[in-house]
This record gives sequence, structure tokens and C-alpha cells, in this order.
Amino acid sequence: MKVTLKYEEAQTEDLFMTLRLTLPQKYVNGTNKEVVKLFVDHYNKKKADNMLSSEDLHLKIVGGIHLDNEERVRDSLSNGDECYLLGKDSEGPAPKRQEAEKGYQCTPAAASNTTETKVAKNADGKVRCKNFGCQMTFDPNGPPQECLHHKSAPIFHETAKWWSCCPDRKAYEFDEFMRIPGCTKGFCSSESQGKKRFLGGADLRADSAPVRLDANAPPDPRQKLNSMRRGLVAVGVDADLFDKVAGKLAESGDLEKVCEVLKSRFSAALNASE
Repeated sequence: MKVTLKYEEAQTEDLFMTLRLTLPQKYVNGTNKEVVKLFVDHYNKKKADNMLSSEDLHLKIVGGIHLDNEERVRDSLSNGDECYLLGKDSEGPAPKRQEAEKGYQCTPAAASNTTETKVAKNADGKVRCKNFGCQMTFDPNGPPQECLHHKSAPIFHETAKWWSCCPDRKAYEFDEFMRIPGCTKGFCSSESQGKKRFLGGADLRADSAPVRLDANAPPDPRQKLNSMRRGLVAVGVDADLFDKVAGKLAESGDLEKVCEVLKSRFSAALNASE
């Protein structure tokens, strides 16, 4: 089943999204809520400054009826349908979008005002906090408003979702991910944190990647011998001579003991030269 999903509830058009999908059979047999969630997960990866919650949205067929989230997709949608994703009390797309569809044109002055507005405000004059994980709105001209947020960007890798500052708390459902409490107290801000709003698999860093179980294991004695050989050859020691001595010591079969003997001999030679 092919459907087109449109989200146009945001304050500015750069936060709109249209997604054309061919729904797999499991979604056709599932509920409308699952289709909403599919769209929201995709939207939040692309528009991390304006994260949505699937619990607050429902589908409405363009020119048709509002759909119950618990209804089966196969019973409420047809191939080729176009749907808006709307909030609980919304009746349709944002007014500016409706005017554009009717053929109305914005005056140059209105277009200029829109361009100058860098922060999108809602009807109450408030803006959404851009701190990671904070979903509150606040008055940018009012007193500071405290918020609990994350200090680093989220990571979306395959089906897992977690905050890079809290790698021990992973989620696989977006709503569950958004319920992970923040780790930093501060004040709501209209300025984005960092250059990236979210990270992917290629962005994973050592501080957020899983720690290897053998990370603190002692190095293999063969690795120590190879490192020792490279270092000595680099300062002019004959490689064949090193191999001959190390090979003779290794006849015992205990490479760790070979390392200890060589370390002891080199230490003695260095001490003698002081």
C-alpha cells in the first residue's frame, strides 16, 4: 500500500515534512498508531530541533475524515491516500499553508518579517527549548526558566536510541527514548547545542561506544616481543641478532618469561651505563 504522509503543524515551513511510503504488509495489518510512529521516528532523525511525540498525533485523510489511532490501517486507508499528521485538537494544516494552497500570495512585507524571525514562537509568544531532551517552551524575553536536559547529542544507530552523554540508558522505542531523564540542570535556551543535533553510527566515539570486556587485559607476550623488536631495530639493533637471542630463550615455551628475561637484561645494561 502506497501512502503520502504530511506534517505541516510546525510554526515555520522548514519544519514541515512530506513522506511517501510503501507500507510493508505488517503495517497494513497493524494500527494507524504504528504508521504515525513510523513517520515520527523518521521525522525526529531529520528534524531534531523540533522533536515530535507519536502519542500527540493522529492521521487525517486529506479532504476526508480523522482516523482513530487504534483502527487497522487496512480498514481505514486505501492505496494512494494522502494524510496529514495532526495534533489532538487540530483540524488541518497550518493556516499559512492553507492560504498557499488556495492561491493566496504573501505580501513582500510579510515575507520579509518571516525571514527576519530567527526563532519560531507559538501563539503565546513562547519558543521551544533547544537543549537536548528538553521539550518545554519558554518566554525568551522573560526570566530564566530551569530545565533538565542532556549535555550531548542523541545517537540513532540501527534500531537503538540513546544519549551520547548517558550511554548506559538505551531505548528501542522513540517514546521510551524521550522519557530518559536529563543529566544536566540548566536554563532553557533558544540556541542549538553543538554543530550536530544527532549522531549516527559513523559518529560514535570511544566515550559512548560499548567498552570491550578485554579492554584491561594484559597484552599478549607475543605482542610485547614484537613491540620490543620494532623498538630495538629502530635504534639500530640487528634484527637477526634479536631473533636469535629471543628464539633461544623461547625454547622453554614460556614467552612471558622471555619478555621478563629481556627486560631484566636491558634494564641492567641501562643501569650500568649511568
